Amino acid sequence: MRLRLLTLVFAAACIGTPPEPQGPVGPAQRRVPPSLPDSTGWGGHVLALELDRDGALWAGTFGHGIYVQRPPERDQPGTGGWEHIPSRPDDSAALTWGYVNSFAFPRDGSVWYGTIGNGYGRSTDAGRTWQNWTIDQLGPQWQYVAHNGMRSLGDTVFIATGDGLRISGDGGRSWRCVVATDVQDGGASPVNDGCGQRIQALPSDYLLSVDIGPDQAVWVGHLLGASVSRDGGRTWRHLSEADGVPTTRVRAIAATPDSMVWMATEEQILIDSLAEMKFVPATINLPGWNRLPGKPRAIVPTPGVAEPSLVLSYGLAAGNGLGDFRIYFVAAGDEYRPAADMWSMTWTGPPLWPVGAGATGLARVLAGHGPAIDYAYVRNADPPVNRRHVVFERPIADAGGNPYIDATYRYGSTMGGNFQEHMGVEFNNPAGTPVRAIGDGTVVFAGEAEAGSQTVAIRHDARLGERSLFSVYYHNRALDVQAGQRVRTGDVIARVGNTGRATNEHLHLEVHAAPTTDTAAIVNPGERFPPHTVNPELFLRPLSGTGTVAGRVVDGNGQPLQGVRVYGIVLPYPAETPFSFAETYGARSNPDPDWNENFAVNDVPPGTYLLGVDIDGQRVWRRIRVAPGLMTWVEFRPAA
Repeated sequence: MRLRLLTLVFAAACIGTPPEPQGPVGPAQRRVPPSLPDSTGWGGHVLALELDRDGALWAGTFGHGIYVQRPPERDQPGTGGWEHIPSRPDDSAALTWGYVNSFAFPRDGSVWYGTIGNGYGRSTDAGRTWQNWTIDQLGPQWQYVAHNGMRSLGDTVFIATGDGLRISGDGGRSWRCVVATDVQDGGASPVNDGCGQRIQALPSDYLLSVDIGPDQAVWVGHLLGASVSRDGGRTWRHLSEADGVPTTRVRAIAATPDSMVWMATEEQILIDSLAEMKFVPATINLPGWNRLPGKPRAIVPTPGVAEPSLVLSYGLAAGNGLGDFRIYFVAAGDEYRPAADMWSMTWTGPPLWPVGAGATGLARVLAGHGPAIDYAYVRNADPPVNRRHVVFERPIADAGGNPYIDATYRYGSTMGGNFQEHMGVEFNNPAGTPVRAIGDGTVVFAGEAEAGSQTVAIRHDARLGERSLFSVYYHNRALDVQAGQRVRTGDVIARVGNTGRATNEHLHLEVHAAPTTDTAAIVNPGERFPPHTVNPELFLRPLSGTGTVAGRVVDGNGQPLQGVRVYGIVLPYPAETPFSFAETYGARSNPDPDWNENFAVNDVPPGTYLLGVDIDGQRVWRRIRVAPGLMTWVEFRPAA
């Protein structure tokens, strides 16, 4: 029997519909949007969803560019309600990158978009042509715009990135750039990035969130909490624990029209309800729930009520004006979690209803988006087990850095065919962030490697059977160790940079399981695809409270398949490099000798997931369970 998994919905009578908002977008211009076109059959991952000043709805996607639903009088016939603006990397006047995670709509009528890893752009003709700022204009910084990381105030646009805040009030002709107090020119900051004024004022320039209040205060969240400016970004105050803001990653900020400020860390929601710069944990009264479902990713004001909408990795909660929150939708019974894997949202109508930007497209109340599944072909994977071999620690400490693995460009993947096959994993962090040894061992290389990258290699005391284990750390700004030096787990060995073939500040980490102790087989400036790499995610201890998923996708003869996308895993973070799917290894990647996998994903929250792949046109499904600290193994093969 074929069933359709629907988004779990509470009827309007149970939720309490918020009142109609006041503003420039009239009721005739707001409509519940149709589904986005879907060329994959798995749904299109939507990261950003916002209304412009004329009532057009803009959707930024993971890899498919931008979709726009114009107001009725500006619809183009035959578009099905959506106009597609694809990326054309070779056209300087077009959208240059299809991974769009943010928008801004200044008073001058322009449209700004931000991307994951390729800068940002501006259009003055409603998206027909674009001026872009990418690596050619910016150098290897400013490429990663924070999730929902653009805001405007009048004609001024504010762009929060992994390298600081960029501010322009003249359409991008000049820029004020706000960076960390310890940013150094030279190796850390290009001199030709367009920053006419550089203000060193933030405790961290790795920004995660931004908003502008009704009093024109500019708020930013970053790796070390939150900061605020009341003069357009010229001077800043960093909030401390004395203000109720912990020194940790602030993922979302919303300054609501009633002058309240809300912010979300990875663990709690904070509120300054009296506008006194005194934040306290918000009371989230959620009838029927003892906690929020999922981790907070964004906070969006709810029209007409005090409580905002909370965009969560597992659904959407919104205030009802009576002091309570209500769940608008969550995934149906844990069967297909991406049905409610939310990244952003907006309010549309009439009647006024939330529309969520999710991992499988638009999630709308009373319109489920789960796939049709034949349960006869859904099998349960094996239960989680202990790991079979040595486990190393993270190279970036949780306190003061970003310990999350870049989810868009994992080991053995190509970021959906955009890059060369990846031989390691990335940790995006500001220049100067301490890089730490992941295990005990001896430094066997410290110096310039491929393309001038400042590199450290360690041969570890631990072994994998008869194989030697090495870890290699690329793109550093400075090295703190020398060849021959003994190091212990957690010792600082280098500082994050962007030397060598790097397009932003980050650490590239490789793990090698080699049948030799010859360092030349591990670090070779002339070899871009070392022969003994394995997936670091199988060796790094998962973050607290999470587990690991690994497995194989094979054809009917049991042969591993390359470049197959595995859908269904949900990672709350890192939001700045969001997870959409796992990709099976290419020809140059190696399975772990103990596991013989061809994909692996670390840091997965515990729970039940339904995973799916496409093998020669056949959908294959597996239900898995993830447990903290354990490994879940799953294999996909077509039905006989």
